[in-house]
This record gives sequence, structure tokens and C-alpha cells, in this order.
Amino acid sequence: MTDVFMGRLPKGADLVEALNALCAERKITRGTVQCIGALTRARLAFYRQDRFTYAEREVAEPMEIVSGQGNVSIRDGMPFVHLHLVLSDETFRCMGGHALPGCEIFACETVITPLAGPALVRTFDAPTRLPLWEGSWEPAREDS
Repeated sequence: MTDVFMGRLPKGADLVEALNALCAERKITRGTVQCIGALTRARLAFYRQDRFTYAEREVAEPMEIVSGQGNVSIRDGMPFVHLHLVLSDETFRCMGGHALPGCEIFACETVITPLAGPALVRTFDAPTRLPLWEGSWEPAREDS
């Protein structure tokens, strides 16, 4: 079984940058990410499929991380965490999207589960104009 990394990310750190750095430090190139906690501010994106561009939104208020789900692969030669967040404000209204650098941590507990198998590599996908995993469907393996 592969080690699962569980821990708290530092207050004030950038969520996306901290996760990417942790994966690079631990040499994780294929895996899953979960996180819960709170942000002092957030930066999210939504991919406009008809325009092939991202709409971005900055949230300059404290938000709870209701759910953070993502994966780890390789992009531009480095471990890359692709993370989506569902956030809640003090009125319990939720919003969500693709997490961008600029999400400042208040408190964040995270679980990173490396998966056996070759590194997943992101390359340009012409139909979507997104950096997606190369190749076709391949199940994760328990053996190394």
C-alpha cells in the first residue's frame, strides 16, 4: 500500500502553491487530494466551454472550505495539483470552481493519496483547448 499524507497546511500560505510544493517535495506524480478548512480570501475560475476561456472571481472575505477535491499529475515537468473547491460564506451560501493561486489559507487540513503507476502527464487537448491527461482510460493499480 502507498503512504497517505495527512497534515495541516500553514496559515497564510497560498493553498494551490502549498499543495504543489508538497507534491514536488514528496515526489508525488499521480494521486488524489482532499482538503477542508477555511480561507481568508479565495480565487476561483469557471471554464467557459463556448469561448475556451476562464472566467475568474476573487472572493475577498473569509470562506469555509466545504469540500476540496482534486488530483495530482505532471504539467510542464512539475507535479501539478488540479483542485476544485466548494466554499461557503457566513450566510451559508455556497460557490465553487477551479482553485487558482490566490487562495489564502486560514486553516486547512489535507489528505494526499499517491497512486501507483506511471506519472499522469498533462498535454494540450485540441478539442477542449485544455491541458488534459495524455492517453486513454487506465485504472489505478495497487502494485508499484
